[in-house]
Amino acid sequence: MHRTTDLSPSRLSSRLAVASSLMVLACGLAGCGAVDSYDKAISDAWAVTYEIEVSGGGGTLDAVSYLESEKRGDPGSPVEVENAMLVVEGKDSSRSSWSVDSIITAQAEAAVTATPGEGSTATCRILLDGQKAIATQTGAPGEPVECTAITPAFER
Repeated sequence: MHRTTDLSPSRLSSRLAVASSLMVLACGLAGCGAVDSYDKAISDAWAVTYEIEVSGGGGTLDAVSYLESEKRGDPGSPVEVENAMLVVEGKDSSRSSWSVDSIITAQAEAAVTATPGEGSTATCRILLDGQKAIATQTGAPGEPVECTAITPAFER
């Protein structure tokens, strides 16, 4: 058997128009994803230091959680730390601290929560670039403490 195909100019023109439309649509959709990825890749992000200072003894924090952006442009995702080891500050063994450096996209939430041992008091701080405090909070003895802040936009 022999199959014949109608390749008249009008039919060929219609097929080319449909194929071209589908190609433009596919490229447009792929391009939107590329633009979004590019925007995230060049997003401003802050180096954030989360600090917890504990007074009243104890060598660990029962629980710590904080937000961290996995990549530039991503919102913060929670990181959980159980039994976080405290570092004793100087010769005063009644004061100790814990800290971690993280990345948070500009104009996104930065947050840290910590629960000290029974009878200990915790103070949290969120620092931009390790220097400028954007949040500070002190909890009651043995109670969780939480600091939250929205990181500022970069000045242009």
